[in-house]
Amino acid sequence: MLLPEKLADYEALLNSPALIATFPSPVLYCNDDLQGEFSASDRSAKSNAYYWRPQLDISTEVSPSVWGQLYHSIYDANVIINYVEGATDGTDKKKKEALGEAMTIKADCYFTLLTMYAKAYDPDNASSDPGIPLVNTTNVTDKTPERSSLQESFNEVLSLLNQAADYLPETNINRFRATKYAAFGMLARVHLYLGNNDSALIYSTKALEKAPALLDYNTQTRESIPTTELNPETLWARLSEDYGVPGFLIYSNDLLGYFDDDDLRIPIFRRDPEPITRAYSNGNAGFGISFPEMYLTQAEMYARKGMIDEAMDNINLIRKNRIVSSSYADVTASSEEDAIALVLAERRRELAFQGLRWMDMKRLDRENRMPAVVRKNLQTMEVEATLEPHGEGYVFEIPARVLQFNPQMQKNR
Repeated sequence: MLLPEKLADYEALLNSPALIATFPSPVLYCNDDLQGEFSASDRSAKSNAYYWRPQLDISTEVSPSVWGQLYHSIYDANVIINYVEGATDGTDKKKKEALGEAMTIKADCYFTLLTMYAKAYDPDNASSDPGIPLVNTTNVTDKTPERSSLQESFNEVLSLLNQAADYLPETNINRFRATKYAAFGMLARVHLYLGNNDSALIYSTKALEKAPALLDYNTQTRESIPTTELNPETLWARLSEDYGVPGFLIYSNDLLGYFDDDDLRIPIFRRDPEPITRAYSNGNAGFGISFPEMYLTQAEMYARKGMIDEAMDNINLIRKNRIVSSSYADVTASSEEDAIALVLAERRRELAFQGLRWMDMKRLDRENRMPAVVRKNLQTMEVEATLEPHGEGYVFEIPARVLQFNPQMQKNR
């Protein structure tokens, strides 16, 4: 391995596709936002994700799509983490900032891997449930570590993000490059997934200290919505390895049922009204952290704590910027459970096709809030697959190629 020497070399790594396009597109195909158009014989990773087949990648000949992509990114992040402080130039402060960015990216990759290849977090079983291999080396000849427990895996994610928050700057050269507030946003997301409500509230509030911005869709058109790296709503920008998503992804009928006629997110983002409705990318697809996500996380935590007025204030702040002004009216909640339902519904609308629904499905399934999800053929409406509550489909098997080279690795099924 040829190690970078100068700080600029490590900066180039941080600007590389491997450390910017870290969202694996198959994650979009697992969830109930999507209506797919796959043939029965299709065994691509996206089709396998869509039907919740045990293996995303059946081939042992090529690098697995999600696992391989993310561990490649983790490898590059490890190069920075292990060696940047030995760079021959640059201040200690700048080296620490690069270190913090790499830690944030590594934590994000680990988190996505955990949502795909491990069970939803349950504190009663997390010490025995398998997590993922925690890889710190950059020596490709080193043996892949055994899977750490789910608890150990999440401890590592939180440790990386907490360290990163200490090192990262408050501003950076662009939205692809992490800041202290990006680390806070990731901490809010992870704690939300874990069910750590107090911590999720703390970190979403910290993330929102970064001068949050919301676009008023009453003043926007499909063409005027900024790209993710220029969008003032973006706190930390992430791209997918598939630059086409979410363009041409079909809205499920279930997702469409959440939108009213006066919701501007439909005319702005939906491409073909009839007969099939599709998400329209327009180059503005982002899979990182946004201020709306932080407002919604904060709102959910308020609702779960019985702070109903505060939760509704956040929801109405978003809705004022998304609903036709002449039709807008504040929403109100009559109880804590009503407030939670309203927040989750708004989360479904606002974060559609942004890569968070699968993690939401897993955490809500843990709380018995997820119904069965059904895949139907668009032409025949025949049921092709069903993901039952607490079903095995919520966890994908370790990829066949990984098991081929690591036969002792613990399987999920």
